[in-house]
Amino acid sequence: MMRNRPSSHVLLLLLTAALSLLAYIAIWRSGVIRGFAPSLQLAVRDILLFIPVFMTLIWLSRRKRFKGDLTLLTVAVVLFSIGQILQYRLFTDPEYSSGQKSAARLEKTNTLRQRYVNDYYDAEKKSALFGDPNYKIPLDNSREETDAYWTPWRIATSSSTWIPIIALLFLCAAFNLVRRDDVLLWLQRHSLIIAVVTSIPFAIIAIAYSSGGKFLGRTTPWEPVKVSFLLGYAGILADQYRNLSQTRWGIPRLRFLIPFLVIALLPLVPFFALADFGQMLVLFGVFLTLYLVAVKRLAQVAIAGVATMMLLAAAVVLIGTWNTFREVPQSAVSVSIPETLKSIPSRGIPRRIHQRFYLWTSLGTAPDPDNEWWWRPNADAAESRGLSNDDAWYNSYAFQPSQALFGVSDGRFWGKGLGRGFPEIVPIADSDFIYAAIAEETGLIGGVIVIAGFVVLMLAGLRVAIDARDNFTKLLAAGITTALGLQALVNIGGVIRMIPMTGITLPFISHGGWSLLTSFTMLGILLAISHRNALVESTQNVTRTSPG
Repeated sequence: MMRNRPSSHVLLLLLTAALSLLAYIAIWRSGVIRGFAPSLQLAVRDILLFIPVFMTLIWLSRRKRFKGDLTLLTVAVVLFSIGQILQYRLFTDPEYSSGQKSAARLEKTNTLRQRYVNDYYDAEKKSALFGDPNYKIPLDNSREETDAYWTPWRIATSSSTWIPIIALLFLCAAFNLVRRDDVLLWLQRHSLIIAVVTSIPFAIIAIAYSSGGKFLGRTTPWEPVKVSFLLGYAGILADQYRNLSQTRWGIPRLRFLIPFLVIALLPLVPFFALADFGQMLVLFGVFLTLYLVAVKRLAQVAIAGVATMMLLAAAVVLIGTWNTFREVPQSAVSVSIPETLKSIPSRGIPRRIHQRFYLWTSLGTAPDPDNEWWWRPNADAAESRGLSNDDAWYNSYAFQPSQALFGVSDGRFWGKGLGRGFPEIVPIADSDFIYAAIAEETGLIGGVIVIAGFVVLMLAGLRVAIDARDNFTKLLAAGITTALGLQALVNIGGVIRMIPMTGITLPFISHGGWSLLTSFTMLGILLAISHRNALVESTQNVTRTSPG
């Protein structure tokens, strides 16, 4: 089968590298037309990153005798290469990385105008304007030279150079460990300890030092511990699924149910403490999926979902009550008690979540500070700076998602062409809104290719989970596949406004440190489980065909 033939995947990766080279040439040429030249050294760096990719493939196939589905690795590399191309497109654009965006945009616009005059004005127009039918506007060639900022030393020491290499090393380390029976047994036996030791201290640090759902720069707080959460939850379910299946009226015994209700509360931590709606969706989706895979009873999953929603509602009411009577003056409470009680559920939801949902439903209309309590501090701050309510809303919140939607719409079917769109307008187009940049410059075709890549990755991951021979690896594979799929769905859905924008990254594609490390680590675990499945299957085939 093709999935087990390394030569086929080598050819696919060579084709991906060749297409990537053409993409870098197109971006460089488009930059020259606009009056600047993207760094060729950066393009060479990105192409050279295929070397460790091929080394990883050779290590798996030759050294480790990999028997599983290499489609997982190939599709992930294709998605990663798309992300590298778009990041090169953005970070080498002077407007995207400049502190003076308006000046950089003016320079590009003037260069395009001058080129248009030189190339398309006929002799009569040039004679009328310049007195010379062959006149050529002199262009500033200094801006067409390769950017001297990107020296070989700066590129070699850049985090963007080393993080992908480290991510591949994480993949190899995860594969090397998870393929071993003794390591898997140890992970399953100590899964709860692993989850607690890694998640709780990190959660405390993230809550204390995070801002706007991020910490340590632009890191999503729960990203580094996502793998340990999956390991812990899969291990606990693998040990307790029989007890959870023994129910009365569809409800397991309390001594087994309560620990899982506690686990169900974990996704609520990023929601309330970090105002992170995206991570809650992903973690809660993984929770329900693995619970269904383990107990195999839809009724119990429905009960678990209802119980979690009730816990969420109770938490909203409790926090809302505290916030209401802490923030609202006592005189207002005594005068208008019904209105105060009515506002309790709203005040139990973090301000940032209100903002995300309002962006989703009313992107082009600024919130009324008299009716939206969560917007009042922003409106007051804008008024003190002499800004109108509409300007404060658009400049601070509505600008990014609206420009991203304009970019997706402008891409139409074929796209503007690499380097010819304007994704640099969106401030963080390399991370949360990278799908908008892809759709603008490669159109519906490019967007569908990305979605198809994730669909193939999810189907391959589900096949790994189905073929797993023990509950722990089955749950682990299902959890990783669900986490990657939901993260992609939440990101793309937020960009195209199918769901509220959450600020979560697109796996393998978005620019980021921990996100890329986590994604490749989970990929290494999937590859290891796939390899184990294939070894078991081949052993069974040999047993069936042996004499006697």
